[in-house]
Amino acid sequence: MPEPKVGDAISDAVAYALAHLDDPGLDVGRLAAAAHMSRRTFDRRFRQATGVSPLRWLVTQRVLRAQHLLESTDLGVDAVARRSGFGDGVAMRPHFRRLVGVPPQAYRDAFRAA
Repeated sequence: MPEPKVGDAISDAVAYALAHLDDPGLDVGRLAAAAHMSRRTFDRRFRQATGVSPLRWLVTQRVLRAQHLLESTDLGVDAVARRSGFGDGVAMRPHFRRLVGVPPQAYRDAFRAA
């Protein structure tokens, strides 16, 4: 996915999102506010800059964070989910499975076996 230009409103919102990824209250509305744009304008500009919707990007970043935590810590799936901004494992599992192809625990097991 292309990176937004440094120093523009979209890149500022991306930086804000990455710094607050563990906050389950972080949503596209807060990202739009961080970019000082209306939600509709933010959605359009974000999609132009990255090629994906802000929500899809946010969920993907959270799954990437969960993958990293599953690989590098012994935290339980619920703790990984909370630190990734999903709130709990129940909220994280369908997104994780859709993007990664396996449930979080199976991912951890496969990663450790490799």
